[in-house]
Amino acid sequence: LPDARAVLDAANAPAGTEQSDGLTARLAGIPESEQRRTLLDLVRTHVAALLGYDDPGAIAGQRGFDDLGFDSVAAVDLRTRLTAATGKTLPTSMIYDHPTPDALAAHLWNELCAQGGADGELPVLAQLDRLERTADGLAPEEIESTRITTRLRSLLARLTDALATSGENGAVGDQLETASADDVFAFIDNELGLS
Repeated sequence: LPDARAVLDAANAPAGTEQSDGLTARLAGIPESEQRRTLLDLVRTHVAALLGYDDPGAIAGQRGFDDLGFDSVAAVDLRTRLTAATGKTLPTSMIYDHPTPDALAAHLWNELCAQGGADGELPVLAQLDRLERTADGLAPEEIESTRITTRLRSLLARLTDALATSGENGAVGDQLETASADDVFAFIDNELGLS
């Protein structure tokens, strides 16, 4: 559980640090099953630390927080730690609304990872943000080997050409704004020869 340990170590840092950005970026770059596992590890690691367990793996995901020995002070401590780790303001009633580590991790996944968030962010823009965060973590040799800059330039050129030839400058922009993430990735796959 090195990822969970890193998150736990960083939990003592003041809220608003790079910790929550790091978690969000890491979650954005992994498949849903790993996102869920990472968040469950995060919850179990903090629960174990608060309750004095040596091994976060000893915290059963289906065991209720009450059964684990949580009181109101531990509930507030867990909320504070998870708020710092995630960057999300979590409700005071968090462990009562989500009474097991599994349920709480699922709630965190919905808050941090679920598509079509309540903030109204467009799916295409959300995917572009995800791509940008992922690209920030790439090593130069990985960028070169994947030809990512060439592919992105090609995509930009195609979008620019489409705008110029559409006769209606808003047509492609409107399509991008209303496109789902799947539509954008299908376009990238088809236009850049990834399929």
